Amino acid sequence: MKPTIFNTLTDAQFKRVLGISRPLFAELLSYLQSFQSPRGRPCKLEAEAQLTLSLTYWRDYPSLLTLGTQYGISETSAWRVVRRVEERLMQSGLLSLPKTPSGTGVEKPVQTLVDVTELPIERPKKTKALVEW
Repeated sequence: MKPTIFNTLTDAQFKRVLGISRPLFAELLSYLQSFQSPRGRPCKLEAEAQLTLSLTYWRDYPSLLTLGTQYGISETSAWRVVRRVEERLMQSGLLSLPKTPSGTGVEKPVQTLVDVTELPIERPKKTKALVEW
């Protein structure tokens, strides 16, 4: 999937597809582009494609194999892209994800009680009349 497809969408459609507004997308993209490392093998995807892949994954939660196929990379590479983008955006402070479902940072322990008392099975007795029938 080419990121240029998103340029043809209206602002409302863009937000419906990716889940964020265009100005926020541009801000996140400029931050990711500042992270391009000169060492190591470069990613096949440009920063814009990496961001759209990650946003699509977080928004719709398709399988990484599906995303990798759409963007022309392997499933493992798609996972690396999502993980790398998530780490960089968390470091930026532009986005934050709660550490716990409640968002308070402190979870209360859950106690569960299970009754495992054994009970005799109540089944009809075999009588002589039922056996000879």
